[in-house]
Order: sequence, then C-alpha cells, then structure tokens
Amino acid sequence: MSDTLGKWKQSLLLQQNPITAKFIPETTKYSLENLLDFISRYDFVYVKYNSAGQGRAMYKVYKRKDEHYCFNGFTMQGEPINKCVAAIEDFHQLLHPFEKFGKLSGTYIIQEGIQSWIQNGQPFSIRVHVQNLKGEWVIGGMFGKIGISATIDHGIANTHRGALVLSLDELLMLHSEMEDSKKKEVVDCLKEVSITVAEVISSYFPCREYGLDFGLNRTGRPVLFEVNTTPGIGGFARIENKTIWKRIVEIRKLQNETDS
Repeated sequence: MSDTLGKWKQSLLLQQNPITAKFIPETTKYSLENLLDFISRYDFVYVKYNSAGQGRAMYKVYKRKDEHYCFNGFTMQGEPINKCVAAIEDFHQLLHPFEKFGKLSGTYIIQEGIQSWIQNGQPFSIRVHVQNLKGEWVIGGMFGKIGISATIDHGIANTHRGALVLSLDELLMLHSEMEDSKKKEVVDCLKEVSITVAEVISSYFPCREYGLDFGLNRTGRPVLFEVNTTPGIGGFARIENKTIWKRIVEIRKLQNETDS
C-alpha cells in the first residue's frame, strides 16, 4: 500500500457509504469529455491532481458567456496561473504537456464546485482534526481558513496559498452571522460526519489521525473537500492561546503511551 491515499480512491470509498455520500461533491476521473460534461452542469468545477497537496495542481475551471474557458489556480510547482482560452484543449495541454509523446502526467479528478464563501466573496474552508484513541475516533479540534482578497477568483482557501487561520466561531459569524442554534447544528454535523469519514477511510487506509477539509454551502450544510492522511497541526497553534493545539498534542502523547 502506498503512503498516501489519492483523491480518487477517497471519493470512491466515501461514495460507497450512505452517510458520507451525502456530504461530498460530485466527483469523477478527469477526461476532456467528463470536464465538458461537468462544466455544462455546474457554474464552476475544480480539477485536482490525484496525489498533490498544499493547493498545488488545483484549478477552478468555468465557461464564460463569450464561450471562452477560464482556469485559475496553481501549477504542480505552486505557481499561480489565471488564463482564459477559446479551446478547452489548451487547458488539457497544461495538465498533460507530454501527451503527444504518449505520456500522461498522472491522474486528475474533477469535482463539482461548491460556493463556500463568506458574504464579501472570500473563500473559506474548515479543518477538522480527527484522532484515534484506544480504538475510538475523537475530534481533536477544528479551525477555519479564509482566503485573502487575492484568492477570490480561484476560491482556494489553503494556508500554503495565503489563507488566514481563525477560530471556527469567528468563521461561522463571518459566514452568515449564524445564530447560536445554527452554529451548534453545523458544528454537531461536522463532528458526526468527520467521525464517520474517519471510520470509512481507516477501513482501507488506517492512520492514527486525519485532517478533513470541509466547505459550507449556501444553506450552511458541510461539504467534504478532502481527507489528509498526514495532517499538520501548525494551524491550531495560531488560535485560542494554543488550547486546541495542546489538546491534539496531548492526545498524540496518549496514543504513543497506548501503542507502547
């Protein structure tokens, strides 16, 4: 087994579970035919490299009213790119530059675009850290990531691409000035879904912890973007006097004691 779990395999596993299937965007393997199908049905889509992380090789793609295709995001090297072209084949060429020599550049997936933005248009996501302690999955903590104004066009809220970290409470207030009862409903749903996702993923790819990235759609319903199998916890150290970070570290210590 490889030491990473690709985005396509994640999607297949989560689609098979009736609970987690309700909380993931429509996803398919990349091909030009599939891309054109998704673009015809959604305002925008994301094309992501199967095994890249940190916002690399990820593009927001949509069709403009003048029939041009626009793609905005980051290359495999993490370089920003923002172009509109008359032929979608030009975008395909970016993904697979050596196809004419009979070589494809790995697997990409296409995901339905989810409008996870606060009221001024800045994109955001929610990181949920899930840990296994003595055979039970527990929520280590959560925080929000909000894109800076420069990220509005591509909608990628990733701390490696300039996103800012804030507490979940602050984020939910910014999202739609949620009432306390609605905030509790969203947080409870995030916790419940995250535990189920961890159970599903660990049945195929066992880890001691996972980092789950969610968006919220316009109604406040969580949508799972991705599962990270080697999650960092640096973001937690930036909020709430490191309280959540300390909890995650404490659980890691207890995991080590249990293992030994």
